Amino acid sequence: MFFLCAAGPGIPLAAAVEVMPSGIVCCDEFKIRLAMTEEALARIMAKAEPARQGGEQAGDYLSAQSYEKIKKHLPPAGNPGQLLAFLREALQRPAPDADIREFQTLVGHFVMGMTLEIGGTFQDEFDRASVCRVKMEKLLAELAKSPRPDRETLERALAQADLPERELRRIRARAKKWKSPPAGSPPLIEFSALKKNITGRAAGPDLWFVFELAERYRPRFAFLDEFLENYRRLAADFREAAHRLNERLTFIGQ
Repeated sequence: MFFLCAAGPGIPLAAAVEVMPSGIVCCDEFKIRLAMTEEALARIMAKAEPARQGGEQAGDYLSAQSYEKIKKHLPPAGNPGQLLAFLREALQRPAPDADIREFQTLVGHFVMGMTLEIGGTFQDEFDRASVCRVKMEKLLAELAKSPRPDRETLERALAQADLPERELRRIRARAKKWKSPPAGSPPLIEFSALKKNITGRAAGPDLWFVFELAERYRPRFAFLDEFLENYRRLAADFREAAHRLNERLTFIGQ
């Protein structure tokens, strides 16, 4: 069963009554849900009036089923504004029959699924980078325990930080060759450059879809900007820790 709540003028949000914590903290999950509600309605409208919406768009099972449940209730074709207003109202009002109720449920499933896809992807990338930074900070803390650190001290510190020496060499090299993304880079290009600086790997093609969807709703729901801001901050912290680590290891002859 799903409830619907308004979040801004005329913008509905379909969400589960009971939702397990998603663990998405790198950006505002609520904004992702709002954006994906709009995406669900856009896909349903494309099925209702494909010619007016630019032809059949990439579909999915839930949107197709949502359209099947609502189509006999739709107003006459030809007025996109009226159609969108009707769909929003259908999400917000108590369901008058089983079809509308199932429509609300299916849209809710779509919203939650896409929210977890986008938010989970962002959070996973943020967590991977955070692990790299935390290991460096732990290594620095271990090295600081010894007034005269030496090779043996470094080996013990690496073990405590769960950081293989080969990865330490890679981190040091990346820190020395840090490449800032060009000013004004598209979000995916900027993220890919920062990710490579931290992890040694650029963004893969599987991230294109997530960033494309996030950018589509960026003007109204800026969760992508929130993610990038947090990732930039993390990258800056990583770079600073790597710089301190390089200085420390140079001091002990490594």
